Amino acid sequence: MKIGVIGGGQLGRMLALAGTPLGMNFAFLDPAPDACAQALGEHIRADYGDQDHLRQLADEVDLVTFEFESVPAETVAFLSQFVPVYPAPSPCASPATAGSRSRCSRTWASPPRNSPTC
Repeated sequence: MKIGVIGGGQLGRMLALAGTPLGMNFAFLDPAPDACAQALGEHIRADYGDQDHLRQLADEVDLVTFEFESVPAETVAFLSQFVPVYPAPSPCASPATAGSRSRCSRTWASPPRNSPTC
């Protein structure tokens, strides 16, 4: 199995160190020329919004994940068209109308009823 990782930093490196003994291979998409995970898999040097290189990554791997939380929603949505992405894109994170963003923020940002507030 070959796993695509958006980001090639320390978490990507640790993921590859854990997965390699299990027979997994890795490809990292990261704009840094010295991404620290590059020694543990293929390094696709490109910006996170570069659709040509995102498509290259999707074509080479069985699934994609990411090693940092602020991956652009457009990147995740684009990749999801071609390859499974984990964690799955949130409907609240994808580009949407102001009304649907407002509904999502009310749904996800509100504490449950009867819960203590800090």
